[in-house]
Parts: sequence; structure tokens; C-alpha cells
Amino acid sequence: MLWALAALVVIAGGCARKEMAAKTFYPMGGIPFTVKAYNVPEALFEETVNAIEAETERLEQIFSAHRAESEVSRLNRDGTIQASPELGRVVRAALKISADSEGAFDVSVGPLLDLWRYAAREKRWPTEEEVRQRMELVDYRQIQVSPSDVVTLKQKNMSVDFGGIAKGYIVDMAAQRLKKQGIQRGIVDAGGDLVLFNSVGEEPFKVGIKHPERPDSRFAVMTLDSGAVVTSGCYERFEMVGDRKVCHIVDPRTGYPVGELLSVTIVAQEATTADGLATAVMVQGNERGQALIRSLPGVEGVLVWKVGDSLEWWFSPGLQGKVRVEE
Repeated sequence: MLWALAALVVIAGGCARKEMAAKTFYPMGGIPFTVKAYNVPEALFEETVNAIEAETERLEQIFSAHRAESEVSRLNRDGTIQASPELGRVVRAALKISADSEGAFDVSVGPLLDLWRYAAREKRWPTEEEVRQRMELVDYRQIQVSPSDVVTLKQKNMSVDFGGIAKGYIVDMAAQRLKKQGIQRGIVDAGGDLVLFNSVGEEPFKVGIKHPERPDSRFAVMTLDSGAVVTSGCYERFEMVGDRKVCHIVDPRTGYPVGELLSVTIVAQEATTADGLATAVMVQGNERGQALIRSLPGVEGVLVWKVGDSLEWWFSPGLQGKVRVEE
């Protein structure tokens, strides 16, 4: 899978390093997947991280469209599949985000992503006719999942891509496994998709949000006790077509790459939700993206855009006092 590079980093955890155990492995095309836990026996930590690593590999075999025998690849080839419970859950989560965002998030965007990747390799802009033809294959309402997890693509030649939500699900899985082992304070960080959880009374975490125009700098620092944090943006993953920068996020409603917002950071209870919503808000843009965040209980967000030569930003009401801009 092609995952975004890290746009978030935990810069302070409130505990001395001697109390923290950490391990990094490199799944999903080589992204750094880091697990940290505090005040945990070394043997228990090693056993838990080894289990997380094995489970991550198993879930990649389900969700990766770049593995020929994955469940997603078989679904794209055959049009229907008896899915695993994991794929069933992620399909349902994706369809809910699609409905909430009026189609701004849509895992059936696969044909459009393929078109833009192909055109970028040829160093050209797709024709209007090419975009129109691919648009006919994009509609989340043509994805059906039964109570028994049979997933069906109801239109011929549709294809799905879970790159905008599956990594969040894998991070959630890792955090849940840590908690089931009785670990009360920990961090899971998969290329910038974060889940943080904290025991009562501990000092909050400080999470740095990368500057969208100066990737070696921080734009802001967010203070959080727990939750999932995901940032989406076009500043690290893009293609150059001539002198035009083409974002990796394509609007499934228009067929063209997005461009209004520089970055979106979503805070939610689960990374699955935060991952999908970060993409949805990038697609919706500033005004409608703010409205979407305000409409969803338990969801907060930070939006960054540019006016002239200056950055502008917005924090949702629940983050007031928890975000310090360093721009």
C-alpha cells in the first residue's frame, strides 16, 4: 500500500525514557510502525509487539490492493467476495463516512486513482473524456455488504482502494491489543496515524503537527490525553506533471485532484474514523469541511489553507486551548 509519510509526531510524553519501552518495524511498503508503552515488563512488551507485527501482516493480506491474492484484489477481480470480518467492518465504516460526507470519501475511487497515476507516469494531464469514463465507475452506493460480510461491487469494472482508511484500522487493532494486555499508557504511530491512550492522572501527550510548507518544521503542537489523530495533506505525496503539482487525493465527485486545503488534522476516538474523515475534509474543502467536523459527535479538527502568501487556520471548538500554533 502507498501510505502517507508522517505528518504527526509525539514530541513529549510526560514520562522518563527509562519507563518507556519502544519498538519499530516496517510493514506496508516500509512505513515506520512504532509501538510505545509505559511501565510494562519487557517480556510482556516484546510478546505484545510481536503479536501486533504478525497481525499487521495478516491485515495487509486483506486490505492491500497491491497484493494479487489479497481480499481487496480478489474483490476487484471477481466483483464479489465472502469477506473476512475485518474487511466487512472496514467496508461498513467506509460507507458510513461516505454517507456523512456526501461522497467526499469514497473507496470506489480506485479507477480514478489508477488513471491519475498512469497519466503522471506519462507526464500528461488526463483528458476530460478519460476522467468522465472513470467517473462512471465511482459510486460508493454501488458497494454492498451483507450481514454475513459478503461484499459486492454492483457495477462491472468497479474497483476499491482502502488506502484512505485501512491504516487507521490497523493502528486501532494495535492499540486494542496493548490495552487487552493491561497496558494503561501507550502510543501507536504508523507513519503519522496515531492512537494515544493514557491512565487517569498522567500528564497529557504533546503531538506536533508538521508544517505543510516547511516539512522539517512544526506548524502547531496539540495537547491530548487520549484518542486517535490523523493528518492528511498534499505536501508530501504528489506528482509533477509539467510544472503542475498533482495531489494524491482525488475528489471522487469531480474526478480531479484536490487543492483548496493544505492539511487537515482529525481527532476522533478511533483511527479508522479519523483516517477516513481526514481525506473527506481534504476533498470537501474549508467551509464544508468545517461543517462536517462540527456535525459529528466526538470529532475535532485543524484545517490549514493559504490566502495569498499567508497561512490561515481553523480549530474546531473542542480543541480551543489545546492547540498552540508555532507558525
